[in-house]
Amino acid sequence: MGNIRKLLLCLLAVASLTMSGRTFAAEEDMELSVETSDSDSGENEKAKRSETVEKVELYAEDAEKYLEKVGTADGYDIYCKDKDFDDKLWESVGGKPKSKKDYTEEQKLVSDKIDELKKIGELVAVDTKTGKAAASFKSGSKCDDGKLWLSDAGRFFIVTDEDASKIVRVRKIISSLDSKYAFVSADGKTLELLQRDMKKPDITLSYSGKEDGKKVYKAESGEFAWLTADGGHFLGVFRYGAENDKLRMIVDDRSAIFGIENKENGYIWWSSPLEAAQDRTATSLLADELRSSNMLRYGVPLTRSGNNMLRSGSEGDCKFTVSDIRDGIRVVYNYDKAGFKYPVEYTLEDDHLKASVKVSEIEESKNGNIATEITVLGCFGAASDKEEGYFVIPDGSGALVRFNNNRCFQTNIYQQRVYGNDVTAVPQTRGAVTEQIYLPVYGIVKEDNALLAVASKGDSNAYITANVSKQSNSSYNICRFTFILRAMDSFYMSGNSNERYTVFEKGAIKSDDIEMLYYPISKKGADYTDVAARYRQYLMEEQGVAKKCTADSSALYLGLYGGTMKKKNILGIPVDMKTSVTDYSQAAGIIGDLSAKGVEDMVISYRNWTNDGIKNKVDTDAEPSGKLGGKSDFKKLTDLADKKGYALYPVSDNRDFLSGNGYYSFTDTAVRVSGAYSQIVSYDRAYGIPDGFRKNMSLLSPSYYGKVFGDIAKNYSKAGLDGVSLASLTTSLYGDYGKKDISRAKAEKMLADSYKKIDDKLGNGILADGANAYALPYVSCITGVPSSSSRFDLFDEDIPFYQLVLHGLIPYSTKAVNGDPAPERLMLMAAATGSSLSFDMIYEETSLLKDTELDTLYYADHRYWTDTAAKYQKLMEPVLRKVSDSFITGYDTDGDIITAEYENGTVVKVDMKKRTIDCGAVHIELSEEGGDG
Repeated sequence: MGNIRKLLLCLLAVASLTMSGRTFAAEEDMELSVETSDSDSGENEKAKRSETVEKVELYAEDAEKYLEKVGTADGYDIYCKDKDFDDKLWESVGGKPKSKKDYTEEQKLVSDKIDELKKIGELVAVDTKTGKAAASFKSGSKCDDGKLWLSDAGRFFIVTDEDASKIVRVRKIISSLDSKYAFVSADGKTLELLQRDMKKPDITLSYSGKEDGKKVYKAESGEFAWLTADGGHFLGVFRYGAENDKLRMIVDDRSAIFGIENKENGYIWWSSPLEAAQDRTATSLLADELRSSNMLRYGVPLTRSGNNMLRSGSEGDCKFTVSDIRDGIRVVYNYDKAGFKYPVEYTLEDDHLKASVKVSEIEESKNGNIATEITVLGCFGAASDKEEGYFVIPDGSGALVRFNNNRCFQTNIYQQRVYGNDVTAVPQTRGAVTEQIYLPVYGIVKEDNALLAVASKGDSNAYITANVSKQSNSSYNICRFTFILRAMDSFYMSGNSNERYTVFEKGAIKSDDIEMLYYPISKKGADYTDVAARYRQYLMEEQGVAKKCTADSSALYLGLYGGTMKKKNILGIPVDMKTSVTDYSQAAGIIGDLSAKGVEDMVISYRNWTNDGIKNKVDTDAEPSGKLGGKSDFKKLTDLADKKGYALYPVSDNRDFLSGNGYYSFTDTAVRVSGAYSQIVSYDRAYGIPDGFRKNMSLLSPSYYGKVFGDIAKNYSKAGLDGVSLASLTTSLYGDYGKKDISRAKAEKMLADSYKKIDDKLGNGILADGANAYALPYVSCITGVPSSSSRFDLFDEDIPFYQLVLHGLIPYSTKAVNGDPAPERLMLMAAATGSSLSFDMIYEETSLLKDTELDTLYYADHRYWTDTAAKYQKLMEPVLRKVSDSFITGYDTDGDIITAEYENGTVVKVDMKKRTIDCGAVHIELSEEGGDG
């Protein structure tokens, strides 16, 4: 049975590697539902929505014969049905017999006609051209002009005098899909909107001509309405709102939809697509979603349900009020039936729009319902299936999702959490290995315009969703942020995987306030490099990221590994013992060898260099391990690095730990939302299930960041060390949902405060092994920057977005060249993106690593790589030195040719097929000079 179970789990693990993009939940079953369609039938698919239809059967001759004509207006004869019309008809045929069996033929006809007439309302409009009834009106309501009558299907309204003896006007709906309130006169000169209760006119507008391909109607109040050029579609009634030198807001108070007009070129970015209602691919529910400026998901803990969605574009879900505030508008969304109410402010700030929500203002008034997620401006900048362009997704290095790319299978939805999953929720099986979102941004590029969207607050609880037309169950391409208000988790009763229960984070909402910034970018040929440049500017001006790059520099990044625990037989008993992989003198030997081979500059990380590090204890004391040579040998190593001018960053890896050294599993471990301790599992590489032969580690509670980082800063400085690498604690973000009650938002702030302690204390600061955006103000250099995205099915191509943002700002390197299956390709990408090279090395033979935590370093034997590393560094150095402190201003891929342009005028051209690099007079041919090592 054990083998069968492993086989089934293996098959399950393989299936999970399908790169759908929906791996938001390494928390396993907490995957969010997204409405999708498997259909790719497009134009031939039957429309899911259609115009309303008036169902009334009456011809002009019957109307003239049986009803009273009131008058004619706008091409319609209006007839009134008398209240006692049936009595009059019976009188005309000698009265109504007591029994149907006594009916004459004439009386039968009259009886049938009476039945037909009873189905219509008090008024009937008959089209004078066709002679057929167009609409029936059951009742009217008082209005300023007399009485307003709305037709049965809502496609017409008639205004009469108070006793319905005179017709004032007739109006016909423009499109019931667009709005049930907007009506136009027969001559097209007048447009009227009814109030929400459909009983009185709200506003009247007069035709003023065509502008930019739209019919324009204007009101005395200054409001204006837009219809499509043919007058068939109603786009909205708007007013001009807040504006500054660069932007102007255009507001529809009746739908809470608004646009941001770039005054430089007149391009408007809309909060929701104006013609969304005409999308017949979408269901009514999704059409409401497209028109929603806000959506809220809520949970019901009693039923363990967490997938209930409310949409502001649905009148059944939401009532809202729009009011002006300084520099913008404030919209109060009231989901009364579900018990939620809160305001969102949309304001203009210099060159961008800010959308903000204070979570403390979210009211939860219905017992049993709790808010779990919020999506603000979920369709901002949505592109129709007729537009060309793409989304910029910051997955790994970055990726493009081109509009309408026909990758519309359900599994292709992209949905990933910013800064990675919350690792407190440990999955039952290991999911697909993917890259991470390091930057809380996305971009939109279309029509010589681009847009940068930044989650400036609430980023710790945000995730990005992207889907293309058809895949979104609509004709629109959509990319959005959604913010988690309460974390969810799952647990299993009695170990039975079929009995899964969903639990929610307890108490009030603890996530950070939400703030999104939208930066319009107008430029001929605008592309993702412009999006990256604007985000780099944001980091420098708003987030305090200082320029750390220097001119004419090119460091080789070297990752060394000191020791590990390995089982050895002592008197026949297996015992875990400290084992040296690269001791201090051997580390000095590798460094010296590289130096002798011409490597002039190095950034060196040294992992597992203390006893605590080797034994996976919390490691803050900066005490060299006797097993690796003790203090004297370590001093020789640091002296060598100082003499050569190399930057040495000993690693202090404290996220996952084993009890001891003052930190214990029962008191200092982060707690899951479910209430269980968060134990970090080692997974079997073949089957993706927990490896029962390896000890689980504990996840350090964020409440200890201050103490741990403070001790590192103090002890490393005391030991004469200038820098430190924090391993995964610059890329891993998680909370503690037990009694310490720490959300991801609070943990992010605690990390930032802790980074600052180290950055202030140590001269060389922090070497980040990958860096989330909140770490960027505090890190001195970054290693392990990915050269690709997760390569989900939805992606069309990879781009170096991370590198485009950071080049010339913070020095960075590739992942280990010798750990890559295609080292030459990685080197070519490094040249194209100005990335320094990185190598992992150990001194002892890699066979020693078997059955240790370092067994993935099978490639790192220094004997095979020092020559290659030095050769690669020598080849790349002339190119990297030229651009080391310069921003990338242009990046283009044309087939196999990549061309990168730099701020200082340098152009680097890389031919991925021929494996050549050209930079001015420098010409490199890897096929001849390089090698696979």
